[in-house]
Amino acid sequence: MFGLISLPYEVLSNIIDNISFDDAFNLGRSCKHFKYLLTEESISKTIVQTKVRYSNEALAAMTVGGGNARALRRVAKRRDALATANPFVVATIGFCDAYLYCKGVLCYTLDDKLRLLNLHHSAQDELVISIPGLLTQALSEIGDHSRGVFQVLHYSDRILSCLYKSSGPDSIAWLIALHLGTRGILIVHELESIDKIFVRHNKQYLYYGTHSEIGTDGNRKWVIQGYDFKTRKWFDQKIHLPDMVGSEIGSTICFEFHKDYFYALSNQTSFEVEEIDWTSFYHCIRFPLNSPCKALLEKTENKSMWRRQHQEGPIDDRWTNLRLDEDESSGRLRIVEARKEWYLGSSRSQRTYYTTDIIFPKLEKDDELHLNDLPTASSSDASLASPSISWAHASQPASTSASSSSSASTASSSSTASTDTSNTTASPPSQDMDTSELPNVPLLRLLRKDDHPHHIKPPARLPQNTHPGNDGSSQPTFTLAKSRIRTYHTSCSTFLDLVDDPLPTDWQGRQRLRLRAGSRSLGPPLVYMNGHKQGLLRPPSSDLDIALAEMYRVPEITYWPSSQNPEPSLRNKHVDAIYRLMNPPSHLGNVEGTADERSMVYVTGASNEPQALIFIAFDPSIKLVGLKRWGGLCQKGVGEGPHIDGRATGYATEETGLKGDTYVDVDERDRTVTVDRKGKGKERARCSDVAVMQCLETVDVHDRVALTGSKVGVGLGRNTWAWKERAMYQDINLGYYFGMERVG
Repeated sequence: MFGLISLPYEVLSNIIDNISFDDAFNLGRSCKHFKYLLTEESISKTIVQTKVRYSNEALAAMTVGGGNARALRRVAKRRDALATANPFVVATIGFCDAYLYCKGVLCYTLDDKLRLLNLHHSAQDELVISIPGLLTQALSEIGDHSRGVFQVLHYSDRILSCLYKSSGPDSIAWLIALHLGTRGILIVHELESIDKIFVRHNKQYLYYGTHSEIGTDGNRKWVIQGYDFKTRKWFDQKIHLPDMVGSEIGSTICFEFHKDYFYALSNQTSFEVEEIDWTSFYHCIRFPLNSPCKALLEKTENKSMWRRQHQEGPIDDRWTNLRLDEDESSGRLRIVEARKEWYLGSSRSQRTYYTTDIIFPKLEKDDELHLNDLPTASSSDASLASPSISWAHASQPASTSASSSSSASTASSSSTASTDTSNTTASPPSQDMDTSELPNVPLLRLLRKDDHPHHIKPPARLPQNTHPGNDGSSQPTFTLAKSRIRTYHTSCSTFLDLVDDPLPTDWQGRQRLRLRAGSRSLGPPLVYMNGHKQGLLRPPSSDLDIALAEMYRVPEITYWPSSQNPEPSLRNKHVDAIYRLMNPPSHLGNVEGTADERSMVYVTGASNEPQALIFIAFDPSIKLVGLKRWGGLCQKGVGEGPHIDGRATGYATEETGLKGDTYVDVDERDRTVTVDRKGKGKERARCSDVAVMQCLETVDVHDRVALTGSKVGVGLGRNTWAWKERAMYQDINLGYYFGMERVG
């Protein structure tokens, strides 16, 4: 250490440039001499803007032109809180009929009102929108469609996208987009179909898609339509994705905006189960947001997007989670997929997260020059009457639109083995079929002319892109029904789940939600231990399991809150207060939730009445007004706020302090959770980065407007359709802040 301390500032700066963010932060904590690495603005700026420059903290510091030292500490604290399952905030945010959590903004409905609260910015007020007032303002001819269902679809850049579908035999659906800053209605668009509808937008463009086009093969296909907010016009062409297989967003397919491009990603290979197949691939396409045309379409190639070999073992598709993730260091978009597999025929299934780079073929110079000269594909008419063009099959006949009430055809994963036996007599492969790339095995003789097998030589899996979880051999695992939220944070290599972990002595199995985190960190450098290369750096083993054990240190799985004593009279009342906060006794069951890179929101409670909204934050800068420092809860029960008076009964909590003994469950590590048979065969649990609970609200426009007796307008007064109110969580006043008073 003395030699490191004595190094000149310039040399030390060069060393910091070549180590990771975590190593630089740990160096700053190693002794007082290096504390300036965490507090001195210029060197903190170098660390933040080179190692985590695409994190929200770094972008905020770049926007304001300072605060890099604070941003550095915030990033480190956030990563540590996630890796150790130690949140900074736990609070009851409100009560809702339905919700959506997107970009750090909570959009939730209660009765006939939509409320929006910016949780990432610790907002004290929330915007309240009268849903009947909004619909009356947006739809001038709503008279015959005054009853229907309202749903929030997406939020970004202060723009909110909603869906309203009227009730009755002649129901009509509209896509509505409004700007929350100006309270202006940006889009009112009548939809042909709402089958699996999704919306993605930023401040310039909006795209929505439906799984509604019927292809010539009889399968449903995705069709996408784009809108330019600046020109206030729809793009000429509808975008058809005939080769993008997959219908479950977040599991088999996903759509995202990233750096002025629209991305679509699928982990499926074909619409039908291939009886003979070897390899599965990812399929990704992208196009510029300002020019959705065939000439600018980029599509990945199979040879660059290997996913897995089928011989690696069967998959439990209910656990599969697929998303696109931006790397905080490089800004590159990556594929992050969770799969639960019986790897190589193992008797135990194991959940593993795989990270894959997206590689598009490089364009030729002539193509680049040609693309730069292409005009923006904007329509001169806002009408959508122009013919649509299919990108992948331009010569294919136009697809016909399907009714939204029809059931979607299921796209089968190429990795799933069929248990049905074919009655068709096997015929030799067609003379035109190229089998030179297929393995020379006896199975090849069973190929038929209508088979479409895929095979490449599998590349080696890299340890840094593979993070296996617990297989249940040494630590408890949880069934799908007990794993309410499942997330993975690439920034700190951490599984973070919200699990229902009832006490072993509770024969009723009452709800007891806890956080469960499993992380890993890089170990010391690998060196040769003997021979003429002794002491020199060496590469990891070519065997994946050995390489993972060599490169990483895996601590024990962490749970939060800490364990409870099975005997109620001996429990720590402070820990019990957190459990009651996370599991309100008057609002149990039907847990659904979502998470982003710094927080988590979930609902709990009976489905036929308003559910409690619980917020958990891992960012130390999120400090909601009125929250108690760890050491005391207000003596107010759930349901006593003015927003929800008479709608829910509450529970009383005593003033709690920091004193008390900690109970340790010595059997927690070895306890195995039994299989929940009730969950078997149920619909796949969803866990996405946006929301898992659709924001639906049944409204009657005429009844509500008649009751208000006021003119619908735009403004901040209570006689308009949008106004501000004190945030509901301030009236509920139930929550803890576990950080220090001084943030950062």
